[in-house]
Amino acid sequence: MSPSAPQSSPDHSPVLLAAIAAHLSALAEEAEEFGLVLCSDAEVAGRYLVQLQQIDRLAQSLREVGMVLSSGDPDAAVSAIRLGELRHALENVSAL
Repeated sequence: MSPSAPQSSPDHSPVLLAAIAAHLSALAEEAEEFGLVLCSDAEVAGRYLVQLQQIDRLAQSLREVGMVLSSGDPDAAVSAIRLGELRHALENVSAL
């Protein structure tokens, strides 16, 4: 069962949103560092290239969502997301 969008969007504390964004950014950094460690082993990199790319995409997604949360203009931040699938998903939600 997928979560449904809330009927009304309560205003959240900018401090809370900034803290969540910072946490997402830290997680993105950790994911990238993990991916770099794995990529430094040629055998692992050759064997798990798809999964390593998924780690990179995860890190990018975490960073992009964090930027939206910390933005003073979330709609503009969503429009600036470079990952097309993520941008489209968030644009669809904001259109509701």
